[in-house]
Amino acid sequence: MKKIGEMEDASRFIASDIVTERESEFALPDLLKCDYFQRQRHGYYRAQEAGCLNHYRNYVRLLEDLNDIHDYNGQHARSYAKRFREASKEWRNCEAIFSEVIVYRAYVRAVHEGLIRGIHLEEAEADIIVERLDGSKMFLEVFCVMPLFPRPSEDGTPTVYSVTTHTQTAMASIRQKLLRKIAKQNQLSKPRENFAVIELNDVTIAGDFAVLSSLSGGYQLKVGHESGKVLSSGYDWDNSVFNDPSTQWLKGIFYFSLGDYASRKYLFNPKFDSQFSQS
Repeated sequence: MKKIGEMEDASRFIASDIVTERESEFALPDLLKCDYFQRQRHGYYRAQEAGCLNHYRNYVRLLEDLNDIHDYNGQHARSYAKRFREASKEWRNCEAIFSEVIVYRAYVRAVHEGLIRGIHLEEAEADIIVERLDGSKMFLEVFCVMPLFPRPSEDGTPTVYSVTTHTQTAMASIRQKLLRKIAKQNQLSKPRENFAVIELNDVTIAGDFAVLSSLSGGYQLKVGHESGKVLSSGYDWDNSVFNDPSTQWLKGIFYFSLGDYASRKYLFNPKFDSQFSQS
């Protein structure tokens, strides 16, 4: 029977082996020297040793996803590589690019399986364009949502930070991020099948609550005045983001947590009129 120390050594060896193998197979080797990729590499080993590796979003998955994209369309892979190099020292920007890679890679298999016709990158149009077999298209704008936590104080004084991602009016809320993307960047505003794709990239906001609470009017509880019992509960969809006129050409919202795009969920805009959409 192996001792604990021997098991930890074996785990490190396995992690090192797969990292080395994926790096040797990587189609864009110059990226391995980038600051972001080096930080992802070190983070992979730390998470592996701590037993908290996210299997959907990590250094090895990043290399594998970019390789799969390169096999499908080398120009698209090089486009992502260029963006990673340019933003190499900007962690949050690179995490946002990683989100796009995750979403793009999810549709590569669908191409090979004959479920869609192709995937397009046209920066002036959308982050990712998915073309269906009938020639119609989905235009995807990808968001990577990460709370910006302050650094711990040097003297050890506790730092209090309020997470407002789930609210409706705060600038850091998912709702306001979406509306700013429409109003200021003029995205998701053409008469066609536009979708916002939101990745919740932090354990503090992962799951349904942050998205559903922010995009609805919030989670509401009705309590009896005399009994004190909960009479009803749920999200207030009468005051949803879809009531905003700027979302008229937003067909729907996909959202997922921590890289697991296969488990994404959907919100469709009840006010979207498909008869006016066009590819």
